[in-house]
Amino acid sequence: RARAAMAAVLDECVNKVESLILEVAKDMNAADIPKMRVDPDDPWADIWAPPPHVYKERCADTGYLMTKPFERNNPMPGKFDQTCEYIVKLLKPVIKPKSGGKEAGGGGSIPGGGAKKEKKEKKEKQPQPPQSDEDPFVKAKLVVAKVVDVAHVENSDKLYLCKVQIGPGEEDVKQVVTGLRKFVPEEELRGRKVLCILNLKVAKLAGQTSEAMILATEATIGEELSVKLVNVPDGADVGDAVGAEGIEPAATYPKECKSKFWDAVKTKLTVRGGKATYDGKIVGCAAGACFADASVPDGSFIK
Repeated sequence: RARAAMAAVLDECVNKVESLILEVAKDMNAADIPKMRVDPDDPWADIWAPPPHVYKERCADTGYLMTKPFERNNPMPGKFDQTCEYIVKLLKPVIKPKSGGKEAGGGGSIPGGGAKKEKKEKKEKQPQPPQSDEDPFVKAKLVVAKVVDVAHVENSDKLYLCKVQIGPGEEDVKQVVTGLRKFVPEEELRGRKVLCILNLKVAKLAGQTSEAMILATEATIGEELSVKLVNVPDGADVGDAVGAEGIEPAATYPKECKSKFWDAVKTKLTVRGGKATYDGKIVGCAAGACFADASVPDGSFIK
């Protein structure tokens, strides 16, 4: 009994001494106190050499050994006497139950796992149809049209803004932006019947919408580029379909003639014997063949 009483007194004395030391340490200038460099209980203390500004300081409230200057105070005061239940409570909001959030016996659930996922049936790949052997020319909707109005595109010295009649009705008018301004005088273009393709992708040029394209011959004569309109035969009516000899015209045209098809057509649209041809076949309508200006040499491309 006497020994137990003496031990209790000694413990109380030790606690008081430690409290006094901590109080004194708070009041003294930190520079005058020898700083603890490493945690003496650290198994790596013998080989750990922290930088000069890093030192250890014990928390006065909990006894936690803080690393200065990184820890200004105990990060979790009062929590070191807690059991692992404290951590479990912290993690509870983010831990998903094994049942996947459903009660046992619920529809579609299996023991120890989430809802059973149904396997998706694999779709059998359908065989691709063979590529069509039809000529790309049949995808291009070429017609006889008439330029009813010509204006200049603002801030451009190369472009005309045209209104083109493509059929008999008042609504059969399309807007066309064309780069003919340096080659074809305005008075020559206005009121002229021309060869047009109607189903290219609608384009935006210099801020203006272009819904069709006027075709012209292109050649280098001497050192200069010469561009001339393709002539349509006398007696051709606005809206007349234009095709190539020996190529059956399409029953219906695609809404858009894709660029890869039109590019393939353009490489074969040339002038031969003064006439417009496609792959050597004469291009024209019911009234006759379309033809080039007399100054255009054979072999010139039509674009």
